Amino acid sequence: MERKDLGVAAFLGPERGLEFWLELAAELGLGVVELRAEPRLAHPTELGRDARKALRRRLESLGLRPTVHASIHDTNLASLNPILAAAAREDLRGAVELAADIGAEIVVFHPGRLPSEYRRDPEALEAARSVLYANLEELLPYAERLGVVLAVENKQRGSNRDLILTPQEHREVLERFPGLWACLDFGHLHTLGLDPVEFVRILGEKLVHVHLHDNRGGADEHLPLGEGSLDWKRCISALAEAGFSGTTVLEIPDPEGLASSVELVVSYGAG
Repeated sequence: MERKDLGVAAFLGPERGLEFWLELAAELGLGVVELRAEPRLAHPTELGRDARKALRRRLESLGLRPTVHASIHDTNLASLNPILAAAAREDLRGAVELAADIGAEIVVFHPGRLPSEYRRDPEALEAARSVLYANLEELLPYAERLGVVLAVENKQRGSNRDLILTPQEHREVLERFPGLWACLDFGHLHTLGLDPVEFVRILGEKLVHVHLHDNRGGADEHLPLGEGSLDWKRCISALAEAGFSGTTVLEIPDPEGLASSVELVVSYGAG
């Protein structure tokens, strides 16, 4: 795996704005940066036309290809509340527009979730899926017109029931929407005890984007690679054997741990 296809994800923090992560990616010799479309970081409502042009020029000056991660806070594309589902759809639409303006080809998004209380309702999960599907039917043609790829991400263990946990659930929505692609988060699948090799195999040609971070198997911790219990050599080998040629982003908020993780990925990718 080459550095030009590796990137860093921006994280919120009072001492670190977006520029910090751009400079860090450049210092590490990477080719990609993933902007988080969150308020006080890179939310579409906070970046007007001039700011977007300036950001695009800054990315180009650093030699960085951007990707965009749609907002994860206070949004739910599968909400059973139609007002909230519509708001989540429009928020994702804004992320797509931002991506097009700054030259990002991929927007990663979470599929939505069913609150834990609804687990007792046998029909609620299918109802939530119907909401997600309706939102995707509207958003996918719009993203395609703007030249942006939407990649849906698998989620982690939690009290709520996220709509995509297993590789089978991931593949099901991909087959329903041929214009939809996949982001595989290795840290998330590890919290569920799933096999990364099988997950890569099942996603197959639909896999265009990857998130890397570690944990101990019980919760989503976003640790540097090697500080959890994931077998990273096996994970990287699975991607290589599948012929994966997309972008890979390290979602690690600790800069030192991020740097060591980059070296680990590069060393495993070299054979």
